[in-house]
Amino acid sequence: MRFAMETAHGFRIAWRGIAFLGRHRTLWTWAILPTIINMVVFTLAFALFVFFYQDIYGLATGFLPQTPPQTWYAWFWVAPLRFLGWGIGLLVLLTALVVLYVLFLLLGTSIAAPFLDVLAQRVEGLVTGRIQEEHATAIGAVRSIGVSILDELKKLGFFLLVQLAFLILALLPVLTPLMALVATLFTILFLPLEYAGFAMDHRHLRFAQRRHFIWQHRWLMLGFGAAAFLTLLVPLLNFICLPVLVTSGTLLVLYTEGAQV
Repeated sequence: MRFAMETAHGFRIAWRGIAFLGRHRTLWTWAILPTIINMVVFTLAFALFVFFYQDIYGLATGFLPQTPPQTWYAWFWVAPLRFLGWGIGLLVLLTALVVLYVLFLLLGTSIAAPFLDVLAQRVEGLVTGRIQEEHATAIGAVRSIGVSILDELKKLGFFLLVQLAFLILALLPVLTPLMALVATLFTILFLPLEYAGFAMDHRHLRFAQRRHFIWQHRWLMLGFGAAAFLTLLVPLLNFICLPVLVTSGTLLVLYTEGAQV
């Protein structure tokens, strides 16, 4: 079953960034600063969720009757309705947490984009033996700041608009479980687009071409995205995953081009 093999291989590639960074200490300089940026951004995301989670839950469960029923037999329909509402509220809350989590992940990537771009180029140079020195230096990083941040903000806007549509649809009780699943799958397939984006930048791929690339290698990307998604859920590991996954995403693109990674 080819799709299973590709999915499993994509899952394994997502972890190879750790070993690759461990073997090449020259990359550590470009990995430290994005890690610090990621830690600050995730701290802000957690604080924001704690501050607003009651409002989100209240929005999802606002259709529930707030006053207790006046007769004992009214509980026969009030109780199931309340259990349904609590379940919907929990799903919406979890979906909002995932969206906020990835949203701030993309924000952290946008801020750290120039340094991650240099990291991706250095990785390509070590694998292929070819590197553009103009862009793989501190001067090159400064020159690429405007372009890199603009590209990241475009992806950020795309992700936000799609997830906002899912969140609005999730407010309909009958669609809540389906939208929670769809939003998670969309996030998993979006992560390769994010972490392999720097390697795609070097190939001058437009956004439509990148989406086509993801779909063309969808099983490989699904495995990579699932591994990346699980990595982001692990406490403490999620703070250092940004440079690791960018390294793995670069290796992923090189793999599709026939490189031995």
